[in-house]
Amino acid sequence: MKQYLFFIDLPLLEKAFYFLAEETLMKKPLIAYEQIGEEDILEVRHNAQGEIEFKKSNKSSAQLILNEIRKYDIYPGYGGDEEKLFYHYHNLFEISIVLSGRGYYFAEGRCIKVQAGSIVAFNGLVPHAWIADKEDPPRLKTFKFYQNLFLENEIEEEQWKLINDYLSTFTVIDLHGKEGEKSFTILQLMYEEYINKNKGYRECIRNLLLVFLVYIMRQDINRRKNTKKRGHHTEIENAVKYMKNNFHLNLALEDVAKVVYMHPNYFSAVFKKAYGISFIDYMNRLKVSMATELMESTQLPIPEIAMRCGFTSLSNFYRVFKSVQGISPVKYIKQLKF
Repeated sequence: MKQYLFFIDLPLLEKAFYFLAEETLMKKPLIAYEQIGEEDILEVRHNAQGEIEFKKSNKSSAQLILNEIRKYDIYPGYGGDEEKLFYHYHNLFEISIVLSGRGYYFAEGRCIKVQAGSIVAFNGLVPHAWIADKEDPPRLKTFKFYQNLFLENEIEEEQWKLINDYLSTFTVIDLHGKEGEKSFTILQLMYEEYINKNKGYRECIRNLLLVFLVYIMRQDINRRKNTKKRGHHTEIENAVKYMKNNFHLNLALEDVAKVVYMHPNYFSAVFKKAYGISFIDYMNRLKVSMATELMESTQLPIPEIAMRCGFTSLSNFYRVFKSVQGISPVKYIKQLKF
């Protein structure tokens, strides 16, 4: 299948609540009806009138995501006749429960078959796609929220640390049948609270969401224990996820090794064997990639960009940027203007 990518600038959620729940029917995204080239990446925006607009994007970070997606052109478990997959991503955490019907989600090279009772959750910025059964498309209840804004300032510090440590490496989970029954019930209650908006509904939703996240954390941990993989493939994958989610914190090798419970020296050797470059080189490339995205999409001054990307000094930022891109940050920005 051919893969395409679009990213969404979502409309504002409920003021000061950062949470949205809605019931929908799974169907083709509007981008599927646009005339787009194979290398086109579209940005979806909502204008002042609430109408959807499409705009071509040349963000280098989005191109990297599309390149990663296109490593997978065969999805075991999918037997349909669709020839195109339209991936999208956004910076909200997304949860969907299937009320009826049948369909497929696609993420991280996997095909996830869903039916009534299924739950699928995606962390922010995880690209995913979907295909509905033509005869019986799924009816969904979907929940979206900015996890940091929605939870961080409203729950106890220990609770937030527990959840945040897990979510820093979380990408996607799917639950089906009995293993998802409790979580399904919790999400149904969340939806009722959101729709009815009775007194205290916001606090109730936060508490229910916290319980849901603890449930999926437990189930995910149990799955990892029961999945026997050779070598340290899972640990390195989790390390990279952590690095991508926390690159702005100026992570040291020891910090990341600790997250995956490996000795720093051993982690360094295993990482280089897996990726062909050192931990430091990988982090530098990641930071520079994020810096170029900010240069392309914002008017932020260079010192601000350097700080946001985890560089401790401007001189270090200039040196690393030039070693990766071949030109200085100033010249890179000048090129964008022509």
